[in-house]
Amino acid sequence: MRIILLAVILFIGANAVAQVNKGTIFLGGDIGFGFSNYKSDNPNDNTHYQKSSSFNFSPSVGWVVKENMVVGGRINLAFFKYNFVPNPSDNTQKQNNIGAEIYIRKYLPLGKSFYLFADASLGGQSNYLTSNINSPGYIHTEKGYSINAVLYPGISYQVKKCLFLEMALSNLVGLSYTKANTEQQGQNVQNYKGVNSSFGFYSSLGSDVPIHVGFRWAIPKK
Repeated sequence: MRIILLAVILFIGANAVAQVNKGTIFLGGDIGFGFSNYKSDNPNDNTHYQKSSSFNFSPSVGWVVKENMVVGGRINLAFFKYNFVPNPSDNTQKQNNIGAEIYIRKYLPLGKSFYLFADASLGGQSNYLTSNINSPGYIHTEKGYSINAVLYPGISYQVKKCLFLEMALSNLVGLSYTKANTEQQGQNVQNYKGVNSSFGFYSSLGSDVPIHVGFRWAIPKK
């Protein structure tokens, strides 16, 4: 599916007839979710059956500052949960990320009602993770923040004059700085508190690129 979407983004027709007009206000948002299951053939593996789920939502507002170019802001909400069987209630990991960002997006008309776009953003978020896996009384927490610069492509279809439906390969390429306070406690592990920080570049082209779908409602300039 990701390869098909990328192919559509790269090779769809090239006759420009539509425009995103200056002064238009764009309201909308993106949504993504996923579920996965993993089962190991090793019966001695304490986490031989794993389940995970994720959900994210990003409401946004933007202004068309010149033809086919939008500048705006987004709020990002993301939630992740992992369960490890045979004791899914005692072996869980949860992560919540809440943040905001500013973005600039360039639309390229591709023919009647179709657009290719590139989206670049800079933002920050708070991160909270808690885990109680594989040890009685064990608890591991991480509280911190991250700063991210992200670039990704997408495709938009103008269903009606004011309604755009969109699909994107979100978080395709990015830079990230993360800092977190960590704490670990448990009966069979060493208790500790510490601070972790990291800086890195990432690209998800060859792995699990999240696909987001969304919409934009265009309010023309009066």
